[in-house]
Amino acid sequence: MKRAKKNLKCDDRRRIFFQFPLIALSALIIMSSIAADDSPSNLTISSFNAMFLYDEKGDMGKFPVNRQARLPADFATIRTIVLQNSPDIIGFQEIENESAIRMVTNENYNCSATRTHGYSQEVGLCWKKSLPNPMLSELPQLSLRPGLRKGLMAEFSFPQGKLTVISVHLKAGKSAEDQSERQEQIKVLGEILERKKRFVLLGDFNENLKSKRSSWNMLKGERRLATANYKAKSNCWQHKKGFIDYLITDQEWKPGSFRQFKFKTDDGHYDGNPPEELRLSDHCPISGELVWQNDRSRRNSHSESKPE
Repeated sequence: MKRAKKNLKCDDRRRIFFQFPLIALSALIIMSSIAADDSPSNLTISSFNAMFLYDEKGDMGKFPVNRQARLPADFATIRTIVLQNSPDIIGFQEIENESAIRMVTNENYNCSATRTHGYSQEVGLCWKKSLPNPMLSELPQLSLRPGLRKGLMAEFSFPQGKLTVISVHLKAGKSAEDQSERQEQIKVLGEILERKKRFVLLGDFNENLKSKRSSWNMLKGERRLATANYKAKSNCWQHKKGFIDYLITDQEWKPGSFRQFKFKTDDGHYDGNPPEELRLSDHCPISGELVWQNDRSRRNSHSESKPE
C-alpha cells in the first residue's frame, strides 16, 4: 500500500512537470495574441513653424537681414509653449539646424533635421527618447529646384507595426508660379503617401486645404485622410481665415484633442507690440492625439476624409 502511494506521488510530480511548460506556452501565446491586436498608447503629435529659428551661434547677419537674434529668455518662452502638453513627437519648420531645435526642447528628446548646403530653412523632427529610434531619411524630391525645402521622414517600428511621420514646409507665396510649385509639391507628397500605411504628415502647407479642395483631393487621392484641425478655428495672431499648418493622418485623431497654443503676447496682431514678440514666431504650435488603428478597426471605420 505504501508503495502504491509513493508511485502515485511520483506520477503527480511527473504530470505537473510536463504540464507546467504547456501552461507557460499557452500563456505566452495568449499574451502575444493580445499584444498583436492591441493598439499602442495614443501618441501626442505637434507641429510648429519656428520662424527662422537659429541657434544664435555666429548667426548675425543671416537671412532675413532684419531678423532679431533670440535671447536665452526667448528660447525659454518658445520651449515652454512647445512642450506645454509634453508631445511625443514634434515637427519643426523654418529652423537652421538640429542645434536650433535642441534650444527649444529638452534632454527628454532626440532630434534630427534636414541638411542643405548654404541654406537656413530646414525642417526637423524631435521625439521622446522613450520611443523606438526611428529610421530617418530626407525627401529631396520635394525640393523641385534649389531654394525649395526638402522633407524629413521618420519611420518608427512599434511592436504593433510601423508609423511613418513626415515633416514638410511647402512653397510660400500667392503668385501663379508659387501656387504651381506648391501644387507640384503636393502631387509629390501624394505619390509618397501612396506607398505608406499608418502615417502622420505634418507641417506648414502655406495653403488652406479647406478652401483649396483641389489641393486636398490631390493629396489624399483614393485614401481616407483626417486632419486633427477638423472643425477647429484658427486663433493664432492674425491668422483668422483658416489654417495653413496641419496634422494629417490615415489613422484617427482623438476627438477634441486638437490644441493650438498661443503665446501670451498674442493680442491678435503680430506687430512687435511688445517688441519681444518678434523674437518668438508668427505661427503657433498645433497638437493632436493620434489614435492607433489596427487592421480590424480600420476596416470597420467609415468616416470620410476631413481637410479641416
